[in-house]
Amino acid sequence: MTVVIRDLQRSDQDQVRKIVLEGLAERWGQEFDPTYNKDLDDIYGYYIDRHHANVAVIEEQQHEGAIIIKDQQQTSNPVIIGCGVLLPLPAEDVYGTWCAEPESIKEKANSAGLTKLCRMMRLSVSADRRGQGLAKKMIQHLIEKARERGFELILVETEILWASAVQIYKSEGFYVAEKDDENIHYTYRL
Repeated sequence: MTVVIRDLQRSDQDQVRKIVLEGLAERWGQEFDPTYNKDLDDIYGYYIDRHHANVAVIEEQQHEGAIIIKDQQQTSNPVIIGCGVLLPLPAEDVYGTWCAEPESIKEKANSAGLTKLCRMMRLSVSADRRGQGLAKKMIQHLIEKARERGFELILVETEILWASAVQIYKSEGFYVAEKDDENIHYTYRL
């Protein structure tokens, strides 16, 4: 099997929505309400058209080979097994589905002269494909996209109890910018 990381196409949306919602349901259990995540109803429209975000997908292809990364559009019926979003900031959170950056982080960035900020979010890999380094490849891909776009700082928020997310951001060089009893805010300076 070969895995390709590429830009989202409108036709990928149903598969991406399913992957993200399954991951959230796994994390939140009975408390999870999929109707809360309105940004996933039209991922292309919300993130790409409205916010000019980069939305990448991990596509599994049915032949032997190593993990490769490319940006070209695919025309077959893809099998999407992961995704991630790089959102330019500031961004208007129309649906209230993701949190605003803490003022303290914005102030630190401004005092350091960093004005081109983005947020890495909606990183998800299908449960049956985890543990294969795919999330790491997606993070590296989105970091490179942030560099290409001239961003200076990537922000990430996750929950302390989401141990796999905490570990992967640490391992990829993200630094804890702020932490409370529930959440950790990471930064990655480009």
